[in-house]
Amino acid sequence: MYSTKWTEIHYLGKRKKDGKLIYIAAPTWDCDWYWSFGYLRAKGEHYHLSNYGNINWQEALERDYTLNVKLRGDNLWKFYELAKTAYGLKEVAEILGRGGSHVTVNPLAEVIKNKAEVDRINQIVLPQIFDAINEMFEVRKTP
Repeated sequence: MYSTKWTEIHYLGKRKKDGKLIYIAAPTWDCDWYWSFGYLRAKGEHYHLSNYGNINWQEALERDYTLNVKLRGDNLWKFYELAKTAYGLKEVAEILGRGGSHVTVNPLAEVIKNKAEVDRINQIVLPQIFDAINEMFEVRKTP
């Protein structure tokens, strides 16, 4: 199993529209082949950081939340960069592991597959990114 030092939920901020406290869950290694990352939680609900899609997450997070003080200013840009990079590398590792985008059978799957790079991304690169994100947060338990 792959691991990261990040094991606790972290307080992201207070959602402006309803005052709910929002937390980001620690990443987990799932089904022995991919990282789950970016799950946002509040009491009775969860959603995904990736729901922001291709818009500027920095602007969207500032618009939607009163952010944890450790995520303000330049640290928000750092968080945005690390999180977007993690999502991109997670997708690359999945494509390199499967040999395609999983739409149908890729005729070049054997050319695309690269186990060594998948292992490097999943065992070394993503855990270091997650650890860097972890260091940015203050830990608070869900009330």
